[in-house]
Amino acid sequence: MQLPSRLAPVLAAVTALLLSTAPLAAHAGTLSLDLSTACIHDKAAARRSLNQVNPGLGVAYQITPDVGLSGGFYRNSFRRTSAYALAAWTPLHLALPAGLTVRLGLAGGLVSGYAHVSPVSPFAAAGLLTLRTTQGWGVNIVAVPNLATSSGFVGLQLVAPL
Repeated sequence: MQLPSRLAPVLAAVTALLLSTAPLAAHAGTLSLDLSTACIHDKAAARRSLNQVNPGLGVAYQITPDVGLSGGFYRNSFRRTSAYALAAWTPLHLALPAGLTVRLGLAGGLVSGYAHVSPVSPFAAAGLLTLRTTQGWGVNIVAVPNLATSSGFVGLQLVAPL
């Protein structure tokens, strides 16, 4: 995978921040591995023509229960490698039975690989729903709206604690 040059400094800074805060994870937050898996596009034409299998790897640091940072890479719907650096804000929390927690909010930041189709590239925004066990295992569901001629999608990440 080749790192897009515009996003390299941002990803380097996010990675350095995540790594520098890793020793604090036991006290101030949690560090996790995010495995991007797949997405489903809103528009039927996009579902027929675009890649919906989007493997990727990222790391996330939950600074507070409401705020987190993440960065990583994945194979996007146009079969290109995308890099991302995002901040998440999930102010709505719901405790479920068996120690499960659902958080709902927004994620925004920078993402590469979409400049030819998105008028706001490299900026990205999405709705975010997270589900976690008490041990930190879980899923992220990311919802990106339709924008101009670009099809929105719902994506799935699997989350493993580090």
